[in-house]
Order: sequence, then C-alpha cells, then structure tokens
Amino acid sequence: MKAKIVKGIGGFYYTDTGSEVYECKARGVFRKNGITPLVGDWCEIDIVDAEKKTGNIVKILPRTSALIRPAAANADQAVMIFAVKKPVISTGLLDRFLINMEMQNLDTVIVFSKTDYGEPEELENIYRAAGYRVLGISNKTGEGIDTLKEVLRGKTSVLSGPSGVGKSSLINSLLGKNYAETGELSEKIGRGKNTTRHTELIRLDEDTYIMDTPGYSSIEVLCHEEDELADYFREFRPYLGECRFTGCRHVSEPDCKVKEAVAEGTVSQDRYESYKQILIDIMGKRKY
Repeated sequence: MKAKIVKGIGGFYYTDTGSEVYECKARGVFRKNGITPLVGDWCEIDIVDAEKKTGNIVKILPRTSALIRPAAANADQAVMIFAVKKPVISTGLLDRFLINMEMQNLDTVIVFSKTDYGEPEELENIYRAAGYRVLGISNKTGEGIDTLKEVLRGKTSVLSGPSGVGKSSLINSLLGKNYAETGELSEKIGRGKNTTRHTELIRLDEDTYIMDTPGYSSIEVLCHEEDELADYFREFRPYLGECRFTGCRHVSEPDCKVKEAVAEGTVSQDRYESYKQILIDIMGKRKY
C-alpha cells in the first residue's frame, strides 16, 4: 500500500494512505543499506494490524529532493521565517541557512514575521537584491498571510526558522484553527520556547503541504571548501570568474570584481561581511 510519511518519532513513522494513518516501523534493511526514512517520503507499507493501524515500511519510493537539515524529503521550496523583533534577527543565521539551501538546490522564500512591530525595509531590500523573494507577515494583524498562502499553493514547503519567530502561530493562521501548540517567548533570554520537537508534514489542501520543523539557534554550514563558498551567494555569481586571479577568494586579492561590486553598492556590504565571517569559520575548521 502506498503512503506518505507525515511524522517520525522515536523510530516510529506515521504514514498517511489518504484515508488512514498507520504507525509503522522501518525494516532493518534500510539501516543496513544506510537509508533513513524522512518526513515527506512516499513509501510502500505492509499492514500488520488493520484494527490498531500498525504496519511496516517496506520500500522508500524515489525522492525528488532530500534535505540534511532540516531532514525532509520531496520538498519543493523552503520558507525561512525570522521575526522583526523578539527575538532579534540574526542575519548570520539566515545567511547560513540560505547557503545550505543553495547547496541542496532548493529555492528559498524569506519571510519576516511580526511586522506589527515594523517593517524591516533595509533587510528586505538586501535580500531582494540578492535574488530572493521576501515577504512580511503578521499573525496578529493578518498582514501578508493571504500572499504567503499563494506562495505555498500547490507545493510542499519546509518551514524553518529560529525558536520564537511565530512559526507555530503561522501554521494556525494558515489552517484557520489551533493546530500547533504555541509557546511563550522567554523574556529573560529573549529567545523562543521551542514548541516543535520533530518534523511533521501538514496538509493545507489537496495539493499543498507544509513541513513544520524544530526551531534552532545555530546552523552548521554544509559547505566545507572555502573556494566554493562564493558560489552559494547568488549576488556574487555575475562576478565569479571575472577577477584578476583564478581561485580568488574575494578578500585580500587585488582587482577582485566582487569587492568592486561591494564598493559600488551593487552587492550588499552586510552580505559581504557575512561571507567573510563564514569563510573564516570554514578555514578555521580545516586546520583541524
């Protein structure tokens, strides 16, 4: 029987056949072959107990995509959510996420939530200039929710972002009901209480799904080669290969077209500084 994995907890996978949800285990052959079932996978299951709705996953069907972090399969796009305030936006965290999505060939929509605190126009302009679609939303006022629904329509989208940005409240707004548990923001540390502890696939309508993923406060960049990092900054790409030196890292080399673009304002200084910091991190790790 064909089914879709909608949730995985503690070695159990909840699979939706379209009419029933079965609690399944994955056969040992997957572990032997180094295959981990992912939320979003289409699979084939054998029913063990129809009354108790239990079964076994016997086959993982071909994937259109497979993400490492967040771990998910068959996603069409990522939706990265950051709050305008509470918690404060970390562009370094956002840039690291974007790099990982570029590496995994998954397009990303950037959403700034809690716009009832104000519009982050400068940040919106920076990321639009970099080639990303940027939206502002407010779960409190409803601003931008309908626009986001259109962006999600007909696709499977991974919702990702730090704890406390209003991701669970957004899911409630999209569904029009209280589906997700919402947590209170910790006033003491200025970070959100992480109310999502596992990735879960949620159906919005017949052909529209969102994947709710756990929040986080740090991201490890998947790129480990300093000479490849610039490839994952969209706004750098028109200038790559045009520098004076082959293998230019765009930091201290003369006649660097990327640095010239930064000086001219074509490439954001903030994004360039983020690139340099991530480059330093990668080079530091390579020493060990």
